[in-house]
Amino acid sequence: MTDPRILILDEPLDSLDLANQQAIAGIIRRIARETGAAVLLVAHDVNPILSSIDRVVYIARGHVAVGTPAEVITSETLSKLYNSPVEVMRSHDGGLVVVGHPGRSI
Repeated sequence: MTDPRILILDEPLDSLDLANQQAIAGIIRRIARETGAAVLLVAHDVNPILSSIDRVVYIARGHVAVGTPAEVITSETLSKLYNSPVEVMRSHDGGLVVVGHPGRSI
């Protein structure tokens, strides 16, 4: 592919070990940087790409939350979105840990 304007990727990091997740994330960053392409990427785990994300879209139960990772990936926002308690914690290396508490009410 030469000079893409947009890359649309569905779970490109799924089922990969950490080293290969990082390698693929690096390739995606390099392509985007070198071509100026926008990247639309579906992922259940944002940690391998967190440093490269400028906007996130969470979709749940017919509702949507859009914004920067700092705006959207919060306990308050995700708890409202899922209508269930969600705890977002930051690890010592800057990664995110998102823990749902099904069965509890907010």
